[in-house]
Amino acid sequence: MLVEDAKRLLVFVAHPDDESIGCGVLLQRVPAALVVFAVDGAPAGYGIEGKFGSLKSYSAERFNEAGRALRLARNSSFRRLNTRSGTYFPDRQLFAHLEEAADSLVSIARVFLPDAIVSHSYEGGHIDHDACYLLAKHAADTLSLEHFEFPLYWKDETGQDVFQKFRNTQEGEISLNPSQTEIATKNKMLAEYQTQRDIVAMFSTNVEKFRPVRVCEYGEPSRNFSYPGTWRSRRDSRSALQRFSEFRHGR
Repeated sequence: MLVEDAKRLLVFVAHPDDESIGCGVLLQRVPAALVVFAVDGAPAGYGIEGKFGSLKSYSAERFNEAGRALRLARNSSFRRLNTRSGTYFPDRQLFAHLEEAADSLVSIARVFLPDAIVSHSYEGGHIDHDACYLLAKHAADTLSLEHFEFPLYWKDETGQDVFQKFRNTQEGEISLNPSQTEIATKNKMLAEYQTQRDIVAMFSTNVEKFRPVRVCEYGEPSRNFSYPGTWRSRRDSRSALQRFSEFRHGR
């Protein structure tokens, strides 16, 4: 099965804009798609409150943008993971709530009944992206779904950013060949993300790569890294890798 052959596709991503960057063309092709967002998209420690009044207001605007973007794609809607108390998982802290997040994702998938799930690649670029990979793998295994991944960004050995390219080579990788109409629609989707316009501008709109998921050793990656970002992100790297390993072996 190829990812674009899915009839009902669940796109599981960390933040609003990830789905349009990584799957904006794919979302236009599948007959039915549900995008599930993992976290609130409002990381603490970046001074966001000064511009938007509060992290809650910033988060709300990001999801307003997501709603407008997804209306431009054919037959797409979105849901959000919930904690058991009905709140949302905090940005950059998904690794600390894997069991609860897994239950929420599986519950959403049982209602939507997808035939495939696509999510982030495990690449060391963002701590929430890698957590999503693990959660998607769990949901795919639990519900016997086809599982695909896509790359967004990571740093190479020299510290240079690498965009939209898988960190390691595997068989089965495909690149979509978008039409001019699909690219134009994807550009419109991305344009809705005004809060993220500087980030969105770093990515190519005509590149979308996917491949079937293979086994990944979460607790023992083939590289030593600290997640890019603030001191808090770097501090959390070791804890995240430990939680990934515990979740993988404990579920």
